[in-house]
Amino acid sequence: MRVLFGWEIGENNGHLRPYLSLLEGLAGQGWEVAVAQRNTSVAAGELARLGFPVFQAPVCMNQFSGIASEPASHAEIYLGFGFAHAETLTGLVGGWRAILSTWRPDLVIANYAPAFLLAAHSAAIPAVRLGTGFDCPPHRPRAPGLVPLTKAIDDRLERAEDLALRNANAALRAFGVEPVPHLGAVLEGSATLLATIPVLDPFRALRQEEQYVGPLPAAASAAAPGKPPEVFASLRRDHPHAPKLIDALSGSRRRTWLYLPDATEAQCVTTSSDTLRVSREPFSLAAALSSRPAVVSYGGHSLGVSALLAGCPQLLLPVNGEQHSTAKLLADIGVGVCVGREEPRSRVATGLARVLDDEKIAESARSEAEALRPFRPEQALGNAIDACCLAAAASRGTPQLARRH
Repeated sequence: MRVLFGWEIGENNGHLRPYLSLLEGLAGQGWEVAVAQRNTSVAAGELARLGFPVFQAPVCMNQFSGIASEPASHAEIYLGFGFAHAETLTGLVGGWRAILSTWRPDLVIANYAPAFLLAAHSAAIPAVRLGTGFDCPPHRPRAPGLVPLTKAIDDRLERAEDLALRNANAALRAFGVEPVPHLGAVLEGSATLLATIPVLDPFRALRQEEQYVGPLPAAASAAAPGKPPEVFASLRRDHPHAPKLIDALSGSRRRTWLYLPDATEAQCVTTSSDTLRVSREPFSLAAALSSRPAVVSYGGHSLGVSALLAGCPQLLLPVNGEQHSTAKLLADIGVGVCVGREEPRSRVATGLARVLDDEKIAESARSEAEALRPFRPEQALGNAIDACCLAAAASRGTPQLARRH
């Protein structure tokens, strides 16, 4: 059995690294695994160690006029990634089909990869959609809004949905496949696995058959550098609040591990101090969270949910829409403080002081972690492997593009 994992939209580590344990688990059961990713530098060392072939995912290089700079639904996001233009989308689907013909998978696993799912549908290959709540939106009858709805917004989203569907069907016809009545018929795959918990899913009230498997185990990372930290931070140097945060971390005099993946070795050395250890390589997450430190991040789902399960108070510095969604949900349940990119930088130091010293936030974090104890990563991994095997087995005997080449 062969599986192809594909990632198409989004940046940084969160669209591949959280799912390496699943891919490794499938490989351990005899599956041949390959990865097609938007950014081939992400987890490159881990993929090489695991021996998984890596393909460059087809990426939309065109820019389209008339698309909102702040998308109000996932349909509007898809427009900017090729769904706004039939020929562009047909080319992306053709690129994915070429990878499918090369690897010949029995199953595809898609993370935020709408053109990949369209290609899998066109080739009659079963697809499992895997991700967080945000990047696995329900699509029936249309993708939910990401902003409060007004009549004008509602009309705009209806137009976006119609355009995306029209161009998706044009791409399907180009490959001799019947059109579909709505985007959900292809973009939800054969099954949807939500590697999250309901409280962090912004669309939980709209779910129907999607399965919450829970967060998967973290991939293996570097060894822990000594005594566990009092503060664990993960950010990028290009974050607008990074300079203020580094100043605040240094000034706190708390034992801190700071993961700064876009820093140079020289910058890590010059930024580190006797209490602040800075690294461009990942720390051991298990070791970092073992003492329930204050956690600082940009609101990425993977670290946010890991810190929540560990009972850690969180300072959240979101930049994009998904990060804002996760950060707001965490702040709403009282386990964190959210400081947006447009807010005054002085709020960073204030927010850090709160998550370090506010007992109410610490107690909320401990209470939420206790309530979430049933979500065990090892069990989530077993459930996800079983679901993938089931999706592949259910479609055996179906003619596939991969088997015709």
